[in-house]
Amino acid sequence: MFEFRFARVAISLLCAIASPAFATDLLTVTQQTLGRDSSFAQARAGYAAAQQAVPQARAGLLPQISAGWGRTYNSIATDGFPKTTYWQSGWTINIAQPLFDWTKWSNYRQADFVEARGTVEMNAAQQAAILRAVRVYFEALVAEDELRRVSEYASAVDQQLQLINRGKAGGEATLIDLRDAQTAREKVALEQMDAENALRAKRRAFEQATGVPFETLARLPDSLPMPRLQPEDIDAWAGQARDHAFEVQLKQLDWQIAKMEVSKATSAHLPSVYLTGSYTPAGAASGYSRPTTTTTGMLAISIPVFSGGETQAKVKASSALEDKAQEGLAGASRDAETAARDDYSRYQYGRTRIDLLTHLVASSQEVLAATRIGFRVGSRTASDVLRAIDALYSSQRDLLAARYDAIVALMQLKGDTAALSITDVVQINDMLVH
Repeated sequence: MFEFRFARVAISLLCAIASPAFATDLLTVTQQTLGRDSSFAQARAGYAAAQQAVPQARAGLLPQISAGWGRTYNSIATDGFPKTTYWQSGWTINIAQPLFDWTKWSNYRQADFVEARGTVEMNAAQQAAILRAVRVYFEALVAEDELRRVSEYASAVDQQLQLINRGKAGGEATLIDLRDAQTAREKVALEQMDAENALRAKRRAFEQATGVPFETLARLPDSLPMPRLQPEDIDAWAGQARDHAFEVQLKQLDWQIAKMEVSKATSAHLPSVYLTGSYTPAGAASGYSRPTTTTTGMLAISIPVFSGGETQAKVKASSALEDKAQEGLAGASRDAETAARDDYSRYQYGRTRIDLLTHLVASSQEVLAATRIGFRVGSRTASDVLRAIDALYSSQRDLLAARYDAIVALMQLKGDTAALSITDVVQINDMLVH
């Protein structure tokens, strides 16, 4: 049973971890994710719409020209005169130019913030898609490496179990030694099953994110020094996130838009001034029996007097929404700062942990080698060897996870400050492919 299971695992391992020459790298996965990510696609469409905010608002400040044509039936009845009826055709041109309309001017100023918000939303969605690609990639890579590790762990336990079986046949090993080895093997079988299941789940997540079948992934080199942060100052990173995180930028723009809404609501008290004109040849529907051309020009001033309290209500509502937007900005700034501090500490802790685990793995290898020698000469028991094997492969598991977790934390930290870009992916990718 065990032999069949571990043979199947070996086949799975060969399928999952093929030659690096055919491995898919992080940059490719990121590009595939960006091309498929629905949130990023929605943000691009939203940006295209936001780009039209300024032209739309500017149109309200430019001359408005309309033209029309009509055919009118006229009937004129006058006491003492015959009734006159006739058809009359004519066309008209109307023009209106706002000279002072604070609401339209506020709309134009507000449109800049609307367009800027669309840009920020698109950039934020792109960064979020990059982070999703990074997480999907390294989670799948962790699952691959875990399957590799547990298979090597299984081989080491199998080797020790064979030695114990031979020793028991020769009277050099006890039943307790055999039971310990069999228990260790059952534990490895359970870990093997968990690793296979985790890899299948991560493969599904990978395929969902990229839209392509799962392929072997490029791995980090065995020895890879983690880069130092520039600057190595948690307050500097926290300040950058507090001021420039994408969520903070969005809340800042929301606040500016809300302030403009207050200005627009208040401007309803102000008069508006328009210059209007019309040109109507033939006097369409004018009531004259002879063709007539009417030309008018007027300076029109509209002064709001009473709106039933609507203007005051709009001002109060807009002011409340401005307060809401301001509180949202304050909350986003605090959250961004906290996230940056957490990810900074996570990365720095990860770098330290990687160094310690690297030393621990090397020490565990030396201990296992010495324990095996001691077992052969009789100074160490079979249980001592099994414990040394378990310690080595447990530390290897922790080291693999720590390396990938540190890289994800670094990318997330840059994302906290709105500084993550394809360039960062290329830098990590170079470490994978080289």
